[in-house]
Amino acid sequence: MWCRDQSRCITPRYVYHSQGIFPEPASQGRVEYLGKEGTRNCSLRISDLRRSDSGTYVFYFITNHPVEKPPGQPGVTLLVADNFSEVAVSLSPAGDVVEGSSVKLFCCSTAHTPVESYTWYKTGGSTAGDKGQTMTITNIRATDSGNYYCEALTTNRPIHSSALSINVQYAPKNTSVSVNPFGEVVMGSSVTLSCSSDANPAVERYTWLQRTESQASLRGSGQSYSITNISSEGSGQYCCVAMNKHGSQSYTVTMTVGKVNGQSSILWRRVVPVGIPIALTLIIIITLACIRRKTLPSSSQQGYSLTETTIQPLP
Repeated sequence: MWCRDQSRCITPRYVYHSQGIFPEPASQGRVEYLGKEGTRNCSLRISDLRRSDSGTYVFYFITNHPVEKPPGQPGVTLLVADNFSEVAVSLSPAGDVVEGSSVKLFCCSTAHTPVESYTWYKTGGSTAGDKGQTMTITNIRATDSGNYYCEALTTNRPIHSSALSINVQYAPKNTSVSVNPFGEVVMGSSVTLSCSSDANPAVERYTWLQRTESQASLRGSGQSYSITNISSEGSGQYCCVAMNKHGSQSYTVTMTVGKVNGQSSILWRRVVPVGIPIALTLIIIITLACIRRKTLPSSSQQGYSLTETTIQPLP
């Protein structure tokens, strides 16, 4: 089998597989396996080359041995340049760049004169890091997003590549909930809870749950949730879960009933946001997000208030 950017070809798609399973859509009709069984030839031919074909190609095989498996392979790097480009750059692995992962940038010169050195730059003219044909960014962060290019210094002149754009994606962070109206809230009135979060790509879904002493209930979806005709039965934790394809984060506000001048009023507290990893079932995630909390201590504070509360999420 042939694959890209996986030393053991543990991948959902294959450039080529002898059994024809899970083909990479972009490679269909353009790849031909030239090897023959019983020989040392495992060549692969790719026709109609495109820039998107750039990457590290790995050949891997599986034997019938029940335990021993061949070691991972380093593969060979293919860099496809435009016809008009003297210096080309590519990114590996291909696909989404997710915060916390590692990526490698490749630079190759097609100039006829020898290259003395390679230097990497990020938009703005600053040196990005490594010198050499490859540059590795480990534990990549959102602040690493931007355009990168390579300079190849030949004996005649420096040659620059076209820009390679890196857009670092990440799960929701800095999630928070605001309460409107802000101030003292009396029984029978209404409030609106609004949730916001920073994510790339943008938050796909906001979900609201209410947790009482006995249960957690799904209350709604969307960035805002309104509580009308507030009563003591509405007391509990209101949890907003912001989610995109890379993960989720929750934020909780707690509503309790207090006394102001002898009248029942509503007290609010906030809980620090808690990150939640992606799981197979969304409802399990958002239920656990609210259930797995420590109970907040009671308060004698009067009226409506929003106060920071330091609380550690359960492991």
